[in-house]
Amino acid sequence: MQSAYLTGLGGCQEVGRSSFLLDFGEKILFDDGVKLTPKDTQYPLPVKTNLDGIVISHAHLDHSGNLPHLFAESNFLTYLTPPTLDIAKILWFDTLKIAGFEGIDLDWGENEIKKTERYAFQTPYRRPLGITKSGTLEFFDAGHIIGSAMPKISFGEKSLLYTGDFKKEETRLFNGADMNVGNIDYLMIESTYGDRNHPPRKEVERLFVEEVQDTIDRGGWALIPAFAVGRSQEIIDILAEYKVNAPIYLDGMCQKVARVMLSYPKYLKDHKFLKRALESAVWVTRQSFRKKALKQPSIIVTTAGMLQGGPVLNYLKTLYKDENSSVILTGYQVEETKGRRLMETKRIEIDGEDYAVRAKVEKFDFSAHASQREMLESIKKWSPSMVFLVHGDKDVMPVFKDKITEELGIDTTILEQGKKIAL
Repeated sequence: MQSAYLTGLGGCQEVGRSSFLLDFGEKILFDDGVKLTPKDTQYPLPVKTNLDGIVISHAHLDHSGNLPHLFAESNFLTYLTPPTLDIAKILWFDTLKIAGFEGIDLDWGENEIKKTERYAFQTPYRRPLGITKSGTLEFFDAGHIIGSAMPKISFGEKSLLYTGDFKKEETRLFNGADMNVGNIDYLMIESTYGDRNHPPRKEVERLFVEEVQDTIDRGGWALIPAFAVGRSQEIIDILAEYKVNAPIYLDGMCQKVARVMLSYPKYLKDHKFLKRALESAVWVTRQSFRKKALKQPSIIVTTAGMLQGGPVLNYLKTLYKDENSSVILTGYQVEETKGRRLMETKRIEIDGEDYAVRAKVEKFDFSAHASQREMLESIKKWSPSMVFLVHGDKDVMPVFKDKITEELGIDTTILEQGKKIAL
């Protein structure tokens, strides 16, 4: 059999800019993302070879954000699910918009997005597809966000599964990852939470709803910064399920994403319920709606999830002094973001002015990533001969590697950026 190699171009001992090259005589690139930090945008190592195809696991920018750049000079067939393409386009155009505001000169634009779309081959889950002379691709539901996939590449008599970001256990919107992937020899798995477990989801939902209702009952506003892709819609779904008694407003880019999600009913656990939940909220489409939302105690679900921008900052400028109100964080807050500072110090800078926030600040773990236990269960079920760890902080990955060795006894390697590993 032809020798095979795996090279990490990004997403190695870090979270962000995922990009991995599989070479089995034909070359397949898994993901091509960016790493967004408060200070700059970081990119993967450049691809210095001709590709036989690109496989995108899901739409989040840390997995798809650098894809249009590849089309500035070359053309490659790109394989992804239909929802992934539609969500990624929203995020790419938003990136262009922000770059314009901030005077950042990207080396790609609308033409590259159109070109990316033209060379996109959309494929559903569980449909094997010959993508090279000797390579077959099959997508399995990753349970992370809508359209997220775990790609399996079969080549010769071997196969490799790349989890991308995945969630084994079900959430409000998704059934959880499809574990029945068949036989695999090599596993490239995310390690985001390789050192810890998440609290039980139902318990998190219950405590979250209690906090929201308590805020409303004491005459305050529940301001919920949430990620535009998946989290905002999940929060609306939870509020509807628990019948929280207050007006609910939905503001920001999450509205565009919600429309895309509703257009793919087969990719959702309960499309009809989500549709009703979203329709029961007031969609903020103009400034007068924002003023209305602040006239009486209400729930405001809005972007951005880490408070780096978006409508949430305008609401916060009004509500920061109100001790009856709450800012309820529902996602991970990256170091040095405004959300992280607010969580740790109850202070935030908005438009150059520093605010001491007197509203209550709470955080709930609604992670869409697998916990350590979920990942160990997955590895045990798949039983690969080799495991490669990616997409995790450098202090987390050794802990996870030791856990795999201790409990499962499987040969495990932490992928290093720029280093080629023989399979």
